[in-house]
Amino acid sequence: MTTTKRPKTTALCLILLLTAFTITLTNATTENNYKNDTNPLSGISESTHKENDYKTYIIINPHTTGIYTKENGFNLDLTINPQGIGSALTENNYRLDLIPEKTFPDMVDILDIALISVVLSKIVLFIDSFVMPIYVTVENQGGHAETFTVTLYADKDTTIIGDEVVIETQKISNLVGGAKSTTTFWLWGNTLVKGIYTISAHAWPILGEVDTADNTYQDGVVIATYVGDFDGDDDVDYDDIVYFVTAYIRYWSGMGKDPACDFDSDCDVDYDDILIFVSAYIDYWTP
Repeated sequence: MTTTKRPKTTALCLILLLTAFTITLTNATTENNYKNDTNPLSGISESTHKENDYKTYIIINPHTTGIYTKENGFNLDLTINPQGIGSALTENNYRLDLIPEKTFPDMVDILDIALISVVLSKIVLFIDSFVMPIYVTVENQGGHAETFTVTLYADKDTTIIGDEVVIETQKISNLVGGAKSTTTFWLWGNTLVKGIYTISAHAWPILGEVDTADNTYQDGVVIATYVGDFDGDDDVDYDDIVYFVTAYIRYWSGMGKDPACDFDSDCDVDYDDILIFVSAYIDYWTP
């Protein structure tokens, strides 16, 4: 009897052991010669995400104890199999196994230029022969060197399409991928009539460019008015005298330059600017 019962007892013990320590075997398929687990262990969720129509499978483990991030209440384990067969990226000496369904496009294949900023040197521009610089910064957000053109506009009424005044168009040559470039445009007062203008720049799209939303940049207004009319109220009067004298005193006291009072754009407020302002004041009040 003892001999007969031992095999049964042994079998029963094996069954109990297998029940207590369940081992889940996984099936695997291959994709581009990489193994892809199609039967994750119990308690692990699998989600599918898309980016630019490319799918990637993320195995999320709610029981990870290493470095992780959260997604839908699960811990995203970043300490993947140390024998991973994907890319050579490592974290805490573990290889990060990346198995995307398709390859994401390389940066070098992206065609994208963008306008970063438009900076005005003055907010008041006197009509006739006065000029002001405007600084336009562009960026090549693609991977190839690009040559393109940028046009600067002054718009008196932004609700009307097509009435913009073209200030200047310049060519940007061989701007390498990832680089920025700042170009100086010149706005002449004699190109405008009296009024308030919104300044904007537009980078003309390059061949094959898809993202053109950032090719236009609008920022700042310029008041085009009579010489010496600093407050834009259509005259050159006592208020403008006070404005100019205050700016002159501040400049020579080391408190900085008011660009509107630098009539000749030579980076100071000096005797030449006094002569221009006095002449404008006399001209305005002379019938």
